[in-house]
Amino acid sequence: MRRGLPPISFSFRTPRRWRLGHRSACRRAGRGDVNCWPLRATLVLLGAAGERLRARTLPAGFGRAFNLGGLRLALVPAGYLPGAASLLCEAGGRRLLYAGTICRERAFASLGAAEVRSADAVCLDATFGDPRFVLPPREEAEATLRRFVEGALAARRAPVLLVSPFGPAPATVEALQAAGIAARAHSTIVGALARFAQAGAAVPTLRRFAGKLGANEALLWPPEAREAPVLGTLASPAFAFVSGFSVERTAVDCMRADQGIALSNQAGFSDLVAYLEATGAHEVALHRGFAETFAAILRSRGYDAYAIDPPRQMELFRG
Repeated sequence: MRRGLPPISFSFRTPRRWRLGHRSACRRAGRGDVNCWPLRATLVLLGAAGERLRARTLPAGFGRAFNLGGLRLALVPAGYLPGAASLLCEAGGRRLLYAGTICRERAFASLGAAEVRSADAVCLDATFGDPRFVLPPREEAEATLRRFVEGALAARRAPVLLVSPFGPAPATVEALQAAGIAARAHSTIVGALARFAQAGAAVPTLRRFAGKLGANEALLWPPEAREAPVLGTLASPAFAFVSGFSVERTAVDCMRADQGIALSNQAGFSDLVAYLEATGAHEVALHRGFAETFAAILRSRGYDAYAIDPPRQMELFRG
């Protein structure tokens, strides 16, 4: 999937142990993926790609179970983006939950948290599957963000918040608005929030950055554009990296930021563990991020846990 597009369709690598018979029941994709498209919001957030797919999809809604071949399927809110869903599959007397990426707190005000379903086996995103990624409560992270921006403004510096458009950008804007601070943003962030609004989410409207900030304004900027020459025109900028990855000082240094703010729209380590416990599952398939590390920890706790992806470096532009 291209960087910048949210991974909100179902595109989970199916563990080999999970024999669902989906060759005949579902459209087959590359490398053993099961692809389904949930909800109108998914197509909206995908932009032009979603429009091309619209005529060939049948979006489903949350809470309505349906049959597909010999499978009984249901969509469950995953909580980290509008339209983001987990897939509950009942097959052969087993309940298999393709959880994917989840958020156990509200990612922003108008979006509900992930919902849990009981399952025998769970497939879960392990982006933050290492104990170092125990993230602070959202209120605490938002308070840290406000203090950073207020401190920068008081020192007559330009606060620049490096934040992923499809990560914690909406929560960042909401935290600023609650403190009476206006925001401008890179066009990709402005566009992302506009898509959220089109998808039915109540999110603030952002103004595009045109080279200058007002006296009480902060700038939201995508981390991958940190080297953009236009940032060099700001007078005395102060940078903060807004991401769950910012608990790692090396990640903050990589972004050349003055401070890290651990605000994320993805579950941290302790929330991933709590989610698994709530499902009651014994078997856990892990992908992305720290899958091998998390699998070893879970095995020490009695789970049948394993990674289904090769090891990867940290994906700093997610979450």
